Amino acid sequence: MIVAVNEIAKHPKLISDINEVVYVQDKRKKELKSIVIPASYEPYLHEALKEIEYQMWLKRNEGLLNNKHPEILEDVVGDVGDKI
Repeated sequence: MIVAVNEIAKHPKLISDINEVVYVQDKRKKELKSIVIPASYEPYLHEALKEIEYQMWLKRNEGLLNNKHPEILEDVVGDVGDKI
């Protein structure tokens, strides 16, 4: 099912009680914004979600990872280790 961003704002139940994959699209720009997958499929997606979260973390911390101060990087790596 494809829904517009503004449809979700008006009718949040569209994604809260889903039993199929929902594609959230900006209909003006014809741009896919999100894909909402029912939580019941989480066991099948567990490893993929871990990889996605890791890639997002790498992107957010790209500047820090390229930093010349290794003590800052050690703190960040410690924080990630605590969460995993």
